[in-house]
Amino acid sequence: MSEQLLFWWEMVREGVLASLAVGIVLPLVGALMYLRRSAFLGVAVPQFSAAGLALGLWLMPRFSRVYEAFLEHGHPPMLYLFAFAVGSAAAALWFFGRLATRSPHSHADARLAAGFAVATALALLFLDAGPAAAPLAETILRGEILLLDSHGLAYLAAVLAVVLAGLIRWRKPFLLLAFDAEAATALGHSVPRLEQLQILLVGLAVGGGVMTVGPVLVFGLLFLPPLAARMVARRMRSFLVHVVVVGSGSVILAWPVSLALDAPYGPVPVVLLLAFTMVYALWGGLARRSPDSSRRRSGTM
Repeated sequence: MSEQLLFWWEMVREGVLASLAVGIVLPLVGALMYLRRSAFLGVAVPQFSAAGLALGLWLMPRFSRVYEAFLEHGHPPMLYLFAFAVGSAAAALWFFGRLATRSPHSHADARLAAGFAVATALALLFLDAGPAAAPLAETILRGEILLLDSHGLAYLAAVLAVVLAGLIRWRKPFLLLAFDAEAATALGHSVPRLEQLQILLVGLAVGGGVMTVGPVLVFGLLFLPPLAARMVARRMRSFLVHVVVVGSGSVILAWPVSLALDAPYGPVPVVLLLAFTMVYALWGGLARRSPDSSRRRSGTM
């Protein structure tokens, strides 16, 4: 039994560690977007990241010497494509941020929906046009995390460590900006600088997630953990703890489920995230109906 477990661990080690990393960091990024009421932005940005990934696959044969030199040093294709995924996500964040600054009340949701449609169309066109896309596109975009090797894991860990360090370092200004930008300015924070930092951190996190677990799971990790946590949390610290618990728990539990069902990894955690959300909804509903909760509410009135 122990030999069999060791065999499976050797097979999925990099994937398990990578999924745990994105399962912790991406929900925190999603929590920030949720608090800023920009959740719909999280729909368009991963799709732009996927379009950038498709662009990299399309360009690959056109720079064959550069790509061959890249592979000669032992780097997997994911590292070559990572810059395209991150760059496209950051560019989309910057573009929509500029639009929001110039016309903050002018059809923001419609612009994001249009951006999602354009990004999807571009991804499909680049994938169809690129002769090098076929062998890699389906596995990467579906989130075949088993393809990740030690080089890719190290690169992803470094990127997500930067994102997590940034979220911790600027957590108070980011939270203040989410609730009251004018108060952040009054306290001496540079709102444009904070916006740029958020663009950089979100772009890095989304790009890393799309490259390793695919856009589908990135959507799930950005949206569902904050939604579940909000149903039971009454304080900010509790909210963030629940966000991490839901995100990391779903990606870890998905491994035995995925292996047992012989199913692609990417969609399985999303289904488990939905299950977590339903459990949290039931938990929150029971807590609101409990006598202790009623007494606490009446005592605060």
